[in-house]
Amino acid sequence: MANRYFVTELPRPGPLRLDGELSHHLGRVLRARPGDRVVLGDGRGGTADAAVTAVGKHAVEVDVTAVHGAAPARPHVLLAFAPPRQQRTDWLLEHGTEVGIAGFQPLWTARTRPQGERLERWLKIVRAAAGQCDRAWLPELLPAMELTTWLRSDAVPAARVLADPAGAPLTDGVAAERVALLVGPEGGFDADERQAIAAAGFVPRGLGPHILRTETAAVVGAAMLLANAVAG
Repeated sequence: MANRYFVTELPRPGPLRLDGELSHHLGRVLRARPGDRVVLGDGRGGTADAAVTAVGKHAVEVDVTAVHGAAPARPHVLLAFAPPRQQRTDWLLEHGTEVGIAGFQPLWTARTRPQGERLERWLKIVRAAAGQCDRAWLPELLPAMELTTWLRSDAVPAARVLADPAGAPLTDGVAAERVALLVGPEGGFDADERQAIAAAGFVPRGLGPHILRTETAAVVGAAMLLANAVAG
């Protein structure tokens, strides 16, 4: 059973009727019973504690007992990455959400070309992972774009880290509330891309003694940035 279920708008305290996919999942899949506790979230920090009062064929009734909010995690880690193959991208999104990545920016590079975006599928993966790990804030899933276009945009945070085995170890946190972590494709960025990345101010940092796959580097790098911030 997930630890959090997301709704469009956070309800006020009192009785609430849940229908549609959420009702089906609670009533038919999980077989919720009166008295079961349910946590609802709006994905923007809001949380509503509720208890199931009735389970019907087409709806589940709950009583919302408390509503409260939560501040987003710091630092805000924006992961910019070249999507690997489908199953590996799914893994990256699921585990990156669990680690605490605040935003996902897929990038097309010389070695990773557009294969058709799967935003609807990716959104489902992110929402399910956030519910399972009880995240109050849903990560932002941004439309894919070309690496060079993204590097020139205003959307890139000022603190910029490139996952690179040749860089100095990423052992210290980044003194910024927002940080971009850039992870390349299998085979790495080509020479022109590396030049553009350096010109954009990205600092190469190593994530350990081994060369990591894209999805592994993404999760490890984000975890290190967040853990160092907490420790500091």
